[in-house]
Amino acid sequence: MACFLQYICQKYTTDMKKSIIKPAVMILLLFVVAFYGCKKDEPVNQDQKSIENEIALDVYTDGAQLTKDRIIYYHEPLFDDYYNSFLDGTKFKESNEVIEGDLFMLIADVASPVRSGSRILSATHVAVEGDHAYVSYHYNEPNSAPMSAELYEGQIDVINIEDPTMPVIEMSGNTNRADFNTMFLDYEGLTPDRKLWLGASDYGVGGAVFELGLMDGVIPVGGELQRFKTASGSSVNGLAKAGDWLYATAGRTTGGSFSFEADDMSLVGSNEYSNAKYAAVSGPEAMSKHVVLRSGNSAELLVYNVSEGHELINTIDVGSIQPETGKSGILVKEDVCWVSAGYNGLKAFNLESGELVHTLSPASMVPEAVVNGVAMDNDYVYVAAGSAGMYICEIVPGQAELLVVERYDYGASANYINVGNSLIFIANGKEGLKILRRVPPGDYEIICDYDEKGVPFCIEENPDPLCPDLMGHLDVALPENQNALIAHPEYFTYPKTLVLSEEATVYITFIDEGAGWKNSLGTYTYPAGEPPVSTDDINNKLLVYPNASRKNRGGDLEPGATMRLLGSYPAGTTLGAFLVAHSWVGLDNAPGGLTEGFFTHYTNENLNINGLQQSLIFYDESCDAIILTFEDNKIPAGDKDFNDCIFKVIVDPPSAVDVSQFIPLGE
Repeated sequence: MACFLQYICQKYTTDMKKSIIKPAVMILLLFVVAFYGCKKDEPVNQDQKSIENEIALDVYTDGAQLTKDRIIYYHEPLFDDYYNSFLDGTKFKESNEVIEGDLFMLIADVASPVRSGSRILSATHVAVEGDHAYVSYHYNEPNSAPMSAELYEGQIDVINIEDPTMPVIEMSGNTNRADFNTMFLDYEGLTPDRKLWLGASDYGVGGAVFELGLMDGVIPVGGELQRFKTASGSSVNGLAKAGDWLYATAGRTTGGSFSFEADDMSLVGSNEYSNAKYAAVSGPEAMSKHVVLRSGNSAELLVYNVSEGHELINTIDVGSIQPETGKSGILVKEDVCWVSAGYNGLKAFNLESGELVHTLSPASMVPEAVVNGVAMDNDYVYVAAGSAGMYICEIVPGQAELLVVERYDYGASANYINVGNSLIFIANGKEGLKILRRVPPGDYEIICDYDEKGVPFCIEENPDPLCPDLMGHLDVALPENQNALIAHPEYFTYPKTLVLSEEATVYITFIDEGAGWKNSLGTYTYPAGEPPVSTDDINNKLLVYPNASRKNRGGDLEPGATMRLLGSYPAGTTLGAFLVAHSWVGLDNAPGGLTEGFFTHYTNENLNINGLQQSLIFYDESCDAIILTFEDNKIPAGDKDFNDCIFKVIVDPPSAVDVSQFIPLGE
């Protein structure tokens, strides 16, 4: 009877998140409370194998269908006026004012799961490890909804990010017993049996931690969640592990910080207080620091030793965090704790001294900014700022205030953010998940070194000077701003690569470019009749022009500049070409001045991100010239005039290529 009354007491006095207490129930409750009294749970060791704490997880393994239903791919550059101008109907090719330095792309949107009754779940947290990202969801019920089992829904997506340009949902698991609010992925243990802990609101017991054993990074089919109750609190909001302990924070009006033995999840200690919002640790080992954020008007960081005694070693005044119901994520890195302070911006405190060392103040952001979360890599601070989107900031030496580099405003609420494997994950509640990418360096061999403008030092005398009529013929075939797909659909029925019928030497001559980006051109080869199925099949990418831009148009190439490809190619070789869109960013901004670019276009169209043709090959009989042209914007964006980058291909001896197969030019 006492246990039942304690459950009733807890359910109707601490679970305000999901209840409206009716008058009759309140009278009965007050009578029961007056007669028996309510008391808080004491930390206890739990029966790890009790049936009621083993909850089946429904696992869906049809990753292809999950991906098809819920992922939309974009592969679009961010912060690039030239590219985005095509999306809103304007164009200004004469402008070279594009972002320098690091490049960022929108890779994909992942839609939130939808349950029966058209109930949309909310993305709450992202954990990243190796080739996988894990996304948690809960059901964000309508305000003042009566408490019922139907208000609880939790899901985990496992996203394979082995190819960061094409993330896919590998599987998902869900339960209707609990909301999943937060996660912690164990950094220890072998990959086959790594643990994933989930902080939850559970219909049966209130605040709880669920343990899930992964198998080779994914959810085992038929796997079960093990449930462990925190002593009080209706919702677990934060999880962190260090040494032998897993730490959970739970509850707004009642709750606190709770310590579990990570091996068997026995509850071994608690520190009870209100507004326990989030948890983080300074490192994975014992004697590092465990940090708890208490939110509200008088917010503070509580700093504990990671030890059996779990001693409080520092309390740091954070100031006001509003709204109190905000996400208020924290991140500890190098003994500095970054605090998401809602409308009061971002603050970072030294855990030893308590000194405020960094800020992103409201004055540096738009008025609607509500800082919910923060993530970092080696160069940038990424801030999830609610309806203001995401801020990318730099730490300026000797300056407390962060420097805002860019803001990504996309019309949804950025609630949580994490980084890993060159990807940036933004959880947006019911709007799902955004996956961005910070573009890394390219993956190609370079023919020879080059100067500060990307011009190769090994440019040589042109063995076949440009024909004076060539550009006039090209202007007729590919008029500026004319959609070649519509005006000349016949162009796209001709071959896209060159096949050598005898041993030959090949040269590439720069003719012209009309692009706003600083693109790079390269070549690759493969045996005739054995085209690459994927880019993984190409292992001989050769960069010819690091910056294929004309003099006074972003580069320093002159028409007629010629490069000889390395060696000679045997009979039966197919020669393909690739164009890396906006790969060149300058020596001051990237190692070698090059990045992987926004995307790479191949003459083998099946290798392109969009699966569409981005290049054409012509033969001008009167000029005896093979001409290769590219559209640098990813179709269907861009003007599709296919004259953004123009090159001449010289084959010695000329008889090694059947030129009659190419699009006729100059007729």
